[in-house]
Amino acid sequence: MKLIHSPTSPYSRKCRILILEKGLDVEDVTTTPFDDDDVLHKANPLGKVPALVAPETTLYDSPVICEYLDALEKPWLPRGASAWRQKTLHALGDGIIDAVLAFRMERIRPQEQWWDFWAERQENATVRALQHLETITDELGDPWEYGNLSIACALGYVDLRASDMQWRDHMPKLAKWLETFEKLDSWVQTAPPA
Repeated sequence: MKLIHSPTSPYSRKCRILILEKGLDVEDVTTTPFDDDDVLHKANPLGKVPALVAPETTLYDSPVICEYLDALEKPWLPRGASAWRQKTLHALGDGIIDAVLAFRMERIRPQEQWWDFWAERQENATVRALQHLETITDELGDPWEYGNLSIACALGYVDLRASDMQWRDHMPKLAKWLETFEKLDSWVQTAPPA
């Protein structure tokens, strides 16, 4: 198998951590979605990372890839009601990433082209999600639950792309919870370049 990814993509990071923690044999193919990369476009016509070239198919969108990888070896995703909770947490993590990415893309445009309304909506969505997570931190439990991987990668992405939010100063329980991930070799190995 091959994982086509970008080192700064938090969506890719989820997949890379899962691969490392499960000890799966997956080739790393690094790219950037902003290049016209034939390998990426062949794997995903949308030109987005990550994409997983598996023996029987090609998969894209990190939740799909994570579920596929999870099913290969000792699944983390539970069955029943707790599965829906974990999938909801996964969606919340991805939503934080989406909002931070949208905010960042708005702010790297020339200032006279900024759409402040849109940027504020993304920033407010991120803050609300982080505040919500702070209130449920005690319920997050085991770091190796499916949804927690997405939450951790989202928090890492906030640190990378929205560090001026200084969320750790306002969400001490959530910051403490993230420390569990930050000690893992897979977290360190998949850290985006500064």
